[in-house]
Amino acid sequence: MKEGYVLCWRSLELPMSLSARFLGWLRKEWPSLGVVALAVLAQLVLVARPFDFYLTNLLTDDAFYYFQIARHIAEGLGSTFDGITPTNGYHPLWLVILVGIYKWFSAGGAELELPIRAALYLSLAFNAATWLLAARVIARVPMAAYLRAIALFIFACNPFLLYQTLNGLETSLALMVFALFTLFAVRFEEGKGSAWALGIVAGAMTLARLDMGLYAFAFLVWLMWTRGWSASRKDALTFVLVAGATAAPWFLWNLVQFHTLLTSSSLSETLVNHQLIVQDHGASIAQFLKAVLYFSQRALEDVFERTGMYALACALFGAALALLCARALPLPRTRKEIPVLAALFGGFVLLFIGNASVRWTMREWYFVSFGLFLALLCANVLARVFAHITYKKSAALVFFAAVFFSFTVDWSKALRGGDQSPLDMRAAAIWQSEHLPPGTRVGAFNSGIQGYFSKAQVINLDGLVNNAAYDALREKRLWAYIHEARIAYLIDFPFYLTYRYKSFLGTDTPQSDLTLVTTIGSSSLSVWRVK
Repeated sequence: MKEGYVLCWRSLELPMSLSARFLGWLRKEWPSLGVVALAVLAQLVLVARPFDFYLTNLLTDDAFYYFQIARHIAEGLGSTFDGITPTNGYHPLWLVILVGIYKWFSAGGAELELPIRAALYLSLAFNAATWLLAARVIARVPMAAYLRAIALFIFACNPFLLYQTLNGLETSLALMVFALFTLFAVRFEEGKGSAWALGIVAGAMTLARLDMGLYAFAFLVWLMWTRGWSASRKDALTFVLVAGATAAPWFLWNLVQFHTLLTSSSLSETLVNHQLIVQDHGASIAQFLKAVLYFSQRALEDVFERTGMYALACALFGAALALLCARALPLPRTRKEIPVLAALFGGFVLLFIGNASVRWTMREWYFVSFGLFLALLCANVLARVFAHITYKKSAALVFFAAVFFSFTVDWSKALRGGDQSPLDMRAAAIWQSEHLPPGTRVGAFNSGIQGYFSKAQVINLDGLVNNAAYDALREKRLWAYIHEARIAYLIDFPFYLTYRYKSFLGTDTPQSDLTLVTTIGSSSLSVWRVK
């Protein structure tokens, strides 16, 4: 009987010790927890606002591609945006979650806005988890807790990220899984993690956002480079096999269904942006190299602008360079000393090059993972600089006040106004439902909001969520596809017809086949009847 009590007590020792360590961490890192609470409160302010605010300040038109496809899958119509053509134009993990949301709410006959609100509240929960994971990573930097909280504040309360991680896309989910992968990688470096767990998270990270698989590749290179093949073979093979097995079903489905490993959304954007350079400047090698430099520089400037405080980002990189020159920041002397976080930043560099320099495609949410690296850089710089400051808390307060003021200014600017064109696109969807007979097919390049709210059948023409339209773009026969798909109306901004997709139509006179019916809203959104 006594032995039974001993066994029972020992079985409780592990969870009790874990609980004690966690409570100890909470007491030690309460400034960082305060930052997380502040960020959660800021996003609650955004999510609790009226739906029109979602349209003008938070959601992108691409988010409604996700919502419409998820709704169709939940209703048994398959992986289609228009109910006709199968598509793979999305990152699968977020779509699976959305399908669950739409299945839940469709049972109660919910309005179209309610599942979207639920998705944004879920995104907020993902963000809170991301900030807690980031706090665990930043806690590895030896410094005062209030300085670590300032570093976390630069990541969690960046006004751009507060808005962008509520954009209705996969952004919040992908960022959370990336933060989890980073923490697991750091723990693996410390000898506390396993290749199995890292492989599962790496596979999930790739499914959350395909280009984040480059972080998994960077980790694999680091593992084999720093430890050598013989010492790392078992862990490397385990990592690759588990990550591959986790992500393989998605890629196999793509290969069987669409004969490609990539999504139509990634292929279409790249195709169009490359063609625009040829359309505007010709197909010379000089123009190609000029475009590589232009898009790379433009994306780099955008990454720094999105930090919420451009001067701060530049100052941190400048300070880090100065500390390196003064040998105050240690550089690895051998390859075995290369830290895993440096390797993961190499993964970000690959992600940046792939999108900015190769695809020439930069959307606001592509580089959100940069925020974590900036926070880690801030933590390391502050740890070295504040070691030589006498009045540390006073200096930290002045630094924090400057960052807080800058973030508040950016926050308030974004809180006002916003893009009004989504309201016109919703008005176009209402116009379709009221003026077009049932069964009418409408074509649109910006088709997300229109397709979601319209009772007409809206067909995507930019190829992002329509693999047949992508094939027509690739063959430069989009106008023929419009007729083959029996599209009776085009509703979009003239810019997309007369410029962006001009080279893909296969005709120089599309206006001869169109009759302007009306314009909608304060923008130039136009309704044309196809002859």
